[in-house]
Amino acid sequence: MTIIPISSATRFAAAPTTDVACNTLALSVASQPFCRLRSTPETRPVQALSPAEALMEVDRHQGLGRIELEGTGDPLASIETTLETLALLGKRHPSLALSLTTLGIGGAQYAVDLAAAGLDSAHLLVDTIDPATAEKLYAWIRPGKKTVPLHKTVPLLLEEQPKTVRAMVAAGIAVTIRTTVYPGINADQVEAIAEGMALNGAKVMELVPFAPDHRQAEGLVAPTQMQMRQIAQRAGQYLTVSCRQSTDCNGTAVTACETGKAMQPGLPRPSVERPRVAVASSTGMDVDLHLGQAKTLLIYGARADGLTCLLETRQAPDPGSGETRWEQLADTLHDCFVLLAASAGQRPREVLAGRGIRVLITEENIEGTVDVLYGGGKKQKCKKE
Repeated sequence: MTIIPISSATRFAAAPTTDVACNTLALSVASQPFCRLRSTPETRPVQALSPAEALMEVDRHQGLGRIELEGTGDPLASIETTLETLALLGKRHPSLALSLTTLGIGGAQYAVDLAAAGLDSAHLLVDTIDPATAEKLYAWIRPGKKTVPLHKTVPLLLEEQPKTVRAMVAAGIAVTIRTTVYPGINADQVEAIAEGMALNGAKVMELVPFAPDHRQAEGLVAPTQMQMRQIAQRAGQYLTVSCRQSTDCNGTAVTACETGKAMQPGLPRPSVERPRVAVASSTGMDVDLHLGQAKTLLIYGARADGLTCLLETRQAPDPGSGETRWEQLADTLHDCFVLLAASAGQRPREVLAGRGIRVLITEENIEGTVDVLYGGGKKQKCKKE
């Protein structure tokens, strides 16, 4: 499921970045994080794709070689969803390589299950092996749902990460250590990180130069190219080292691989078979209804003259019929590629995704949201004829 902030509509309307040499699709399948870095601004959590929605997103792309499961959260913090997603992808697309990005908490416990579900490789986010440094880097670390003092969770993290490497390697999962380089904080520790992780079975390290964010307090700076080269040379004594552009606590930034760029899943687009948009709204102005509360749905699409407008309303199936209701709704929306709602349950999202209808969650203006889904940039307004 994707939340659409129309304030950044241009970014969302853009086509996914693609590069034949890389052919990686990054999927956000986890909304619950394990941590927040002090250098990362506090943001509102974004809902993740359900397993069925992730599968539908992969089906939209041709020529993929690898799928990377990541966040806004951490795939291991939502382990049941992650395992289900891996199993679905492996069954439908057995030739795809499956990877995930994680802080590593709980990785040892789930390594065998992840391997059995088809996971080939993992990127482990290791920025320090020193407790004092960890307290400088992390604003909080939350292994579960309860807030625990940082001085108690740092030792857990530093204990869990090498255990995760060992367990994953033993299960046949290749582990790449991804380390963000912070000058004056952990830059002098990268060699020790590489040495320690090599002893636990890792073979590869990716170095990420820290990129300051304009929203954060001043003080942290990016490393120079010379610093990165020197650090890479020292770490290269123990692991095969490559460099990326940027990352964060949950590894969710779009970053360059050695031969191309990873693709991020874009918004769904209309097709010949499914050219229309369904909207759950009580006012006709904003998307403001939970899907389960919608008695009628507004249907948008292109008129004969090409203008996108409200075309009709359709009756939603009556509540009380269980899962049959969502199958009936899928039949009702047989020509729709997306359904907009203020919120929606997991099961209706899965059923609709399985029938080719993506559920997008937003509380924005209908006209602007629909405009984004049809490519954005439309200046003309229209009324229903």
